[in-house]
Amino acid sequence: MPCARGGAALLAGLFELIWPRFCLACAERLAAGDGPLGLCARCRTRLAPVDPRRACRGCLSPLPAGRDPLPLCLGCRRQKPPYERAIALWRYRPPATELVRAFKFHRVDHLGEAFAEAAEAAGLLAPLADVDMVVPVPLAWPRLLGRGFNQAERFGRPVARRLGVPLVRALARRGLPGTQAGSTRRERLARAPGSFRTRSPERLLDRHLLLVDDVLTTGATARSAAAALRAAGARAVTVLVVAWTPPGSPPGSP
Repeated sequence: MPCARGGAALLAGLFELIWPRFCLACAERLAAGDGPLGLCARCRTRLAPVDPRRACRGCLSPLPAGRDPLPLCLGCRRQKPPYERAIALWRYRPPATELVRAFKFHRVDHLGEAFAEAAEAAGLLAPLADVDMVVPVPLAWPRLLGRGFNQAERFGRPVARRLGVPLVRALARRGLPGTQAGSTRRERLARAPGSFRTRSPERLLDRHLLLVDDVLTTGATARSAAAALRAAGARAVTVLVVAWTPPGSPPGSP
């Protein structure tokens, strides 16, 4: 047994020597013990978690801690979202920005597994024990063809496995939506209504669905997708994303 462990350590060291890894944020060479996120120890400390106890359950805007475990900001009270709550791992700022961009645009799609692992370690999956299925936000087919994968599905599948539920492609895009990157808040909100249709809605009847995506910015996509799922008969929809973009962030990123 000690020989086997020693051999594995030797192989790992040889692998690192031949194919060194570098931090996705600062490009510093990663140590052998650095985890699956692809960040060095220093950059990992810069990740800014979104505390669900201090965030609006609709738009994730920061709120003072109070007695309500699922608070709503004034804007979401006026226009209540069609989902129960939104949950995010981190704020969309460096180094989370570099992680999401590598995940989406540089084919580092194995990060989906690492994000799911991070969500579980942060305790974000524990309150989702009553979820019946995971539904990824779909890509329009030209974008899927160009990218080769749907990042929401690559994140959602390991989440579904950890929850012990199926991942179901229950949504499809209507038309050919423009890219979100570089869009203003008004443009995103204008494009969102009616952007999705459901597939085989009988599977969704009276189910609690976990809607999964990479980034929540204005919430327009999540609202439109959740509204379609609720219209198809879903009992409840919860939203889980890798990162949340604070209001006032410059347009252009996710």
